[in-house]
Amino acid sequence: MALCFLFALFLSQAFLPFFVNAEKLVLKIGTLAPEGSTWVKSLREIDQELGRKTNGQVGLRIFPGGVLGDEEDMLRKIKVNQIQGGFFTGGGLGLIVKDIKIMATPFLLENYPAADALMNKMVPFFDKGTWDNGFKALGWGESGFIYLFSKNPVRGAADLRKGKVWIWEDTAMGRAVFKELGVNAIPLGIPDVLVSLQTGMIDTVYASPLAALSMQWFTRVSYMTDAPLSYSIGALVIQKSAFEKIPGSLQSVVEEVCRRQMALMKDQVRQENQKALGVLQKQGIKFVKPTATDLKEMQALCMKGVDSLGEEVISKKTLNDVKAFVKTLQK
Repeated sequence: MALCFLFALFLSQAFLPFFVNAEKLVLKIGTLAPEGSTWVKSLREIDQELGRKTNGQVGLRIFPGGVLGDEEDMLRKIKVNQIQGGFFTGGGLGLIVKDIKIMATPFLLENYPAADALMNKMVPFFDKGTWDNGFKALGWGESGFIYLFSKNPVRGAADLRKGKVWIWEDTAMGRAVFKELGVNAIPLGIPDVLVSLQTGMIDTVYASPLAALSMQWFTRVSYMTDAPLSYSIGALVIQKSAFEKIPGSLQSVVEEVCRRQMALMKDQVRQENQKALGVLQKQGIKFVKPTATDLKEMQALCMKGVDSLGEEVISKKTLNDVKAFVKTLQK
């Protein structure tokens, strides 16, 4: 009974409209990242610096670990002003601006210099898209490069077809890619992944090394496919209307703090992802290396799936522009 009361109290506090007065404006921010993770620590750094730089007039209240649901749930809560924003991965951001999903195209990017060059090109376009769709992007970060984690070794498409593969919810890009790979993937929200690995409902997932550690998924797998599957961006976004309620003299301060801290977060995430690879090996995760033939086959099948998507999912022009730009980086 006491537990039910505390949970009800938490929900009542979480969904109160954000408080604005002469003293403080509190922006409620949701994220799937667990408490104690690099992402949540960075959000708390933003809150503390905002307190100092705005004389206590602006702050964040952070709801980590998916306690408000998956990213689609959080977006619904933002639209009815139960919360004001979130730190979203590419999946959630793609629900705001459809072409952000292109960044997650499998095997599009091979390294961080290429990812940085593409993001430098695309950020103005993404900033405008989020604003036009009712949100303010306060800073761009990342989860990093994504790898396959599995209970059995996966070196190519043939191995993948044998597994019980997770797909994040039921995204059009994910469906198209897995269809070409011949995989009948199982759609789940991120909060449901660990228990599904524990019960055997799924046996193959994908995540950055740091995320696999932070969310404890590594405890239920034995192998990591040692080739980057895709690149996962992230961003801190809030309602446009919430941003406009920040006093005009403080809007530039809030944006500067958030963008700088998000850049620091990105650097930290990269360092932590590199460290995480060593930790995973020490924890007994075996790294399996695909052959060049396996990689070429998976790349071709994945791109065929992405190319099959209609204009309602992604813009063909943006996709072609991105592919052309990436080719220039490979010369």
